[in-house]
Amino acid sequence: MASKGFVPEGHSINCPPYFNGSNYSYWKNHMHIFLRAQDYEIWKVVSNGPYTLPENEEKLTEDNIEKSKINFSAMNIMQCAIHPDEYSHVSMCSSAKEMWDKLKLIYEGTSEVKETKSNILVHKYEMFKISLVETIFDMFAQLSKITNGMKALGKNYTNMEIVRKVLRSLPSTWHTKATVIEDSKNLSSLTMKELIGSLMIYEINLKREEAKQPILK
Repeated sequence: MASKGFVPEGHSINCPPYFNGSNYSYWKNHMHIFLRAQDYEIWKVVSNGPYTLPENEEKLTEDNIEKSKINFSAMNIMQCAIHPDEYSHVSMCSSAKEMWDKLKLIYEGTSEVKETKSNILVHKYEMFKISLVETIFDMFAQLSKITNGMKALGKNYTNMEIVRKVLRSLPSTWHTKATVIEDSKNLSSLTMKELIGSLMIYEINLKREEAKQPILK
């Protein structure tokens, strides 16, 4: 069953990513790109705050009117991107920036909360190991969840650091494969896609060899 009115993304580049209260980091990253793609001025208003305009509308210049349109366009996009249940959190906000910051505070917390969350994810990253019962696909999904979470909180690792992390997290039975990759590849230019592809091929060959082994009674 679809979760509270979720509208699948990708059907139109004109529809903003829809936030229904779950997976805020995912929505925030997509919304950031969407706003910049619509108009960089709109993103500036969301990020930095609305343009200051004369209180007397009769004194608005053409430039003021254009800036007013940008202010309201930003708010309109934010309103269209939020489920009614979430809109109740920001209904009293007077600008798109205030709405953006309020949601960020609710779902990411204060700087102290963000630091605590970041420290937890860093610990998970440092302790990350691949078990013998996990597939390479499952491993990559788990590691991506950790690194994406850290990225959303401002903690980034380089591609080479993550590649090294994967190789060092492999089970001992994969030691030879990890050594071959380290010796034969330039880790600074090896992409995660290439690494995962290489490991998945090796995984398939291991399972093929295991299937050939006679079953001992």
